[in-house]
Amino acid sequence: MSELAQKLLQNLYSPTFAGEDPRAFFAREDVDPLTHAFEKKMVIHAGVGGQVLAKEVYGPVMDELLSQPRQGPSAVYIHVPFCESHCLYCGFYSRPFRQTDSQIFTDALLREIELWRDRPAVGSGPIHAVYLGGGTPTALAAKDIQRLLKAIHAGFPLANDCEVTVEGRIHNFGPEKLDACLEGGANRFSIGVQTFQTELRRSMNRLSDQQTVLDTLFRLKRCDRAVVVIDLIYGFPRQSMDLWIKDIELFLSLEIDGADLYQLNVFKKGPLDQAVADGKLPPTADLPRQALMFAEAVGCLEKSRCRRLSMSHWGRSTRERNIYNHMMKGAASCLAFGPGAGGSLGGHAYFVENDYIRWLETVKKGEKPVSMLAAPHRFHRLYKALAAGFDLGGVDLARLDNEFNQPITAMAEPLLRQWHRCRLIDVRDGWLELTLAGQFWHANLAQLMIDYLHFNLERKID
Repeated sequence: MSELAQKLLQNLYSPTFAGEDPRAFFAREDVDPLTHAFEKKMVIHAGVGGQVLAKEVYGPVMDELLSQPRQGPSAVYIHVPFCESHCLYCGFYSRPFRQTDSQIFTDALLREIELWRDRPAVGSGPIHAVYLGGGTPTALAAKDIQRLLKAIHAGFPLANDCEVTVEGRIHNFGPEKLDACLEGGANRFSIGVQTFQTELRRSMNRLSDQQTVLDTLFRLKRCDRAVVVIDLIYGFPRQSMDLWIKDIELFLSLEIDGADLYQLNVFKKGPLDQAVADGKLPPTADLPRQALMFAEAVGCLEKSRCRRLSMSHWGRSTRERNIYNHMMKGAASCLAFGPGAGGSLGGHAYFVENDYIRWLETVKKGEKPVSMLAAPHRFHRLYKALAAGFDLGGVDLARLDNEFNQPITAMAEPLLRQWHRCRLIDVRDGWLELTLAGQFWHANLAQLMIDYLHFNLERKID
């Protein structure tokens, strides 16, 4: 299992709770809450899962889950593991791309999809979002991108308004691949720009210069057949506040549909961490500096009347909906395919085999290569609702009290009172609302509240 998958598992199935005393979850007082509310910041989605199951029961449990009609919000995730270069900051890199990989991989992926095609959990109920992620899906040959997308449309009951996203990068995403995506039925592109500044891009091993980035985005916009959103990252070495604001202003000037603004995450012993340790690059921005960059970006985007779709996602036009990304914070079902993909069914979380060769061999034998399966906790839906609410900037506490028939608000009162005192949240009319500082620390607050409720609910039931 990859290091990233292990971190995700540790986060999902190991509550951070350190004891009964609610002060273990309190923010720092008498400090600037934006820059110093907590010592560290969580960068992985909040959650508390259930029991990781023994490998020998994967088959029977998955078979039972697949025999039940799927209900509620649902997505399909396709993982393409290849990249043509390894960006220094990336923790998702797993395999270099070679031209011969495209057809072999796509053939196997289509076979994996076929393994589940006739099961009730796949064919019942609409699919609201499809996401081709990675890795770099646009590294695949144009003909393979198109046949993959057409197989998705043929093999799943996509809703009429289904969001079909292809994640890609600027390098090697020419007109032929764009046409293949559109002819295959993609209606949204998520392009990993990260920064427009050529020198910063080259320092992170991004291959295209600023003009190439702009030309590609202009081409995508001119086709006017799909939503176009970009990723931007703050906190790079040598990225001043002025350069960060220039990136925001360039995004706004392009008038594309949206942007995702992400805090730089430095993976321990990863290429970026090693480059800084070896003195090849200066240090990345520290946490207080990143908090200030976050606040500046929020100010710029709010002034430009962009729509806040989540704590990281912004819509520049009404076409951008951000369906998949928000669904994955909540309790939606996700049918996952491709090596390293993660999904969920009936509250059960699962990972597809991450090792590419083992994945190929298992699919070739006609078996779904599941490498991890976990049964949900009894309060799984509550915890997912909390994580999703914090990601949107507000939690309807009164609704949760009624929906789950538990005194959620009263139980969390020590945390709510202290966080309000620290200017991280406001509570009014039954709603918890995040301040600007709370928005920066939203994952911390979500995880701390989930862990605190987890302890108290278990104690109440026992």
